[in-house]
Amino acid sequence: MRHITVRAALVAALFCINSLIVIAASNYTGGFAALWSANASLVFMLMIFPRKEHPVYCVSVFFASLAVNLFSGFPMETALLYSFSNVLEAVLVFLALVRLRFPRTGLYNPAQLFEFGIVATAVTAISATTASLGNLEEFGNAWLSWFASDLLGLLIFLPCFNIIHATITGTEKYIWPGHRWLEFAGIMFLVFAVSAVALVQSAVPLLFLTAIPVFIAVFRFGPFGGMASTLMAAIVAEFFTLSGFGPIAGLDANQITKIFVLQAYIASQLMLALPIASLLADRQSKVEKIIENEKLLRILAEKDHRKAEEAKLQKMRLLARDELTGLSSRRHVMEQCEQALHRAQKGNRTFSIAIFDVDNFKSVNDQFGHAVGDDILRMIGKICKRTKSRNHLIGRIGGEEFLMLMPNSSIAEAEAHVERLRLAIMDARLLEPDIGVTVSAGLADSSGFHDLKEMLLLADKALYAAKHGGRNRLEIAA
Repeated sequence: MRHITVRAALVAALFCINSLIVIAASNYTGGFAALWSANASLVFMLMIFPRKEHPVYCVSVFFASLAVNLFSGFPMETALLYSFSNVLEAVLVFLALVRLRFPRTGLYNPAQLFEFGIVATAVTAISATTASLGNLEEFGNAWLSWFASDLLGLLIFLPCFNIIHATITGTEKYIWPGHRWLEFAGIMFLVFAVSAVALVQSAVPLLFLTAIPVFIAVFRFGPFGGMASTLMAAIVAEFFTLSGFGPIAGLDANQITKIFVLQAYIASQLMLALPIASLLADRQSKVEKIIENEKLLRILAEKDHRKAEEAKLQKMRLLARDELTGLSSRRHVMEQCEQALHRAQKGNRTFSIAIFDVDNFKSVNDQFGHAVGDDILRMIGKICKRTKSRNHLIGRIGGEEFLMLMPNSSIAEAEAHVERLRLAIMDARLLEPDIGVTVSAGLADSSGFHDLKEMLLLADKALYAAKHGGRNRLEIAA
């Protein structure tokens, strides 16, 4: 509750400050304000603060407005009408913007900008009517003065407040000066200088020149630059006109007419800057969305590519591995043998291969079943992994037939490796059923060979020689 009270006090204080500044300036024009920014500040507060707190803010602003009006010398009836009209205008604008689903912060896109203009025009016409009921004798002038000053205040200050808030909070990305403050200050000085030259004298008509620095500000700094330059031009125009300088002050007309002309000038500056600023903001938003979508597509493409690569690697791993024994597959071990032969021929090195298979494996399958046969093959796979050297490769190339690749191994070294493996298999037994197996092997090296098929054929002949020689033995190819 305490923070709501503090916020309400801040909202009321901001409204009072805005009102007193405008009322002080209007004392030079017979009580007619060129710009009324206080209601825009209340609409802005309603847009950024929680809706459940709005009644408190509206009540606080009503009494703040009443106090300001009474302090300025208005009678109670007029002060009540003015205070009610101010709050009514802000609430109606807020409700209309919410109904149209406007963003709570930031500059509107071109379509929303047009809708915002329609809403502001209709609502200020209503508030001008209620405010002018206390001055029926000059209802027309009072209505037009209220309508023009409030409409310009909403159109200039509400987008300005929103842009500053949205940029600070990061809810929208506008071209904020940042490290370009010097350039921004230079452009604002240019707006001030050109506006001052055009409005301090009336001998040469130069008002049309003020649009040039406003355009520069819009294109260099987007919506923020457009709002800031329009506000600067409006302040300069109001100051010199109210001080009696320039072409508007020199008109042969009463003070009310001069104020209307001043408001028309400010409105023209606004109509030049605001649509372009809105288009730039909309374009920037679309560009950022495109960039963001491209980033997302790139991320998705990278993810898909990684998934495809992972799937490819997984497939290659599956193709390179024998599912039953966990050893290399026939395809993989044959490819490695081809590469080993190529390296051996290129580097003048030798390597050896051994083909071995399980003795009497068909009898094991017939007597104990294929499940036990598979268990034996799994056992042999584990023994091969445990016994082989790190740089050796063993693969299953047939039902119970295996191929062992031994790179950079002489025939004597290879014989020792194969013998160690044969003895390890001979000593191993299954637990259930309690059986053991032996293997026969044929060994060949790459000396004098230029074709893997010839080398495999020679190792295979040595294997059959081991089989015919009594099994459970190793034969070396002649």
